[in-house]
Amino acid sequence: MLGIDTGRLYERLAAASIDAAVRHQNLAELREILRQAVPDLLEQYTYPIDNETYRRIGERKMRSLHAFQINCVLETLPRLGPDATIVDIGDSSGAHGMYVRATAPAGSVKRYLSVNLDPVAVDKVNKRGGEAILCRAEELDHRSVHADLFVSFETIEHLLDPVRFLHDLATKGAADHILFSVPYRRASRFGGYHLRLPDSSLPQQMSPEELHIMELSPYDWSIACRLAGFRTEAVSFYRQYPGCHPLRLMAPLWRRLDFEGYICILAKRDLGFAERYTGW
Repeated sequence: MLGIDTGRLYERLAAASIDAAVRHQNLAELREILRQAVPDLLEQYTYPIDNETYRRIGERKMRSLHAFQINCVLETLPRLGPDATIVDIGDSSGAHGMYVRATAPAGSVKRYLSVNLDPVAVDKVNKRGGEAILCRAEELDHRSVHADLFVSFETIEHLLDPVRFLHDLATKGAADHILFSVPYRRASRFGGYHLRLPDSSLPQQMSPEELHIMELSPYDWSIACRLAGFRTEAVSFYRQYPGCHPLRLMAPLWRRLDFEGYICILAKRDLGFAERYTGW
């Protein structure tokens, strides 16, 4: 009897699921445009990516998520007016700035600035032709930077105190709007899978880039925004499986082994609730 490599079978099904999902959610054309703009995503993270895994599933998974994120940015631009300045919080590679420069309508974005506390990430962005500074986003006003939009992709769930982070942006930040993406969870939970592993299965060290502190539902992220000083204006969903398609049966596997998908939340500064809370 022939043996079945269940890992490879899952990867093949996952790849087919993502491709069908991207077509179903009208992101396939944008994904190809992004692939032309940034052919190589191996430097997306500071930790090393296995080349074979990247080739089989990693590139497709990352690129499809990026297409969703950039589509949300493009849908947000009309709210900002011409010559907008976008500040990317936690950017580790410069890819999203390159994407925006390749896809944004002429005259809509004047400046795309990456902000990070990791000097390696800042250097990487600058070497790729982007603009990055070593700074906290809430301290940009000290650098005479006026931002029209903060963006933050797959960052906030890694923070020890995301509510304090959002509050600092709302009260000290240079932009009225924030657009951030996080993994989609139907029900909120504290921490990612690492916190559920026994000590014997954990790596010796884990960077903030690897560990999720909070994985909240879309509703609870909106509630966190309200407490922090932002009012949610839009929530967009990206699922890694298609609707009305046999590969929709992949949904339980994505939910168990990865994430069903991701959400983007667009929020506008509104301190009405935050100013009534006295515990800041």
